[in-house]
Amino acid sequence: MRALAAILVLATTAGAGPGVRVGAAGVTLALPSGWHSWVPPGGPTSGVTDPLTRVVAVSAPFRFASNGCQVAGYAFPATAVAIVIVEWIRLGRNDRWAARPGRFTRTALPLRPPPAIECFAGPGGSIEFVQRGRDLGAYLLAGRKATPRTIARARSVLDSLRVTPR
Repeated sequence: MRALAAILVLATTAGAGPGVRVGAAGVTLALPSGWHSWVPPGGPTSGVTDPLTRVVAVSAPFRFASNGCQVAGYAFPATAVAIVIVEWIRLGRNDRWAARPGRFTRTALPLRPPPAIECFAGPGGSIEFVQRGRDLGAYLLAGRKATPRTIARARSVLDSLRVTPR
């Protein structure tokens, strides 16, 4: 099943042009030309019910990893960068999270050396925030050989995040 999904991911996103928006449930990113994405089905996947993955965007072709992890469940080249956006539906509903930053800069979303993100061997960073009454998390996973330019491009992709009210 995962192999079929990975094939469909690559087949449907490899030719995406600039300005194409990808995502689920009102959480979208502008996918740059040459980037690849996976938009999960409407409900929970892999038994995970909270948070739900809303969109994955990677600067290179990728496949599903068999590591059993949600955020770092994708295998991609060491030169690439991945963005994973999740939404908490039930957990944290009474927490007071900070508002979304105006931009996802190096200060707002710093990268930490590994093991910064569970199940991921490269540098990574995360930020939790509220936008339009929705509790979201943005994860940036950088391959060990990702250039500062590719990482900066990923942050600009994150800046394209749009969230509609629930």
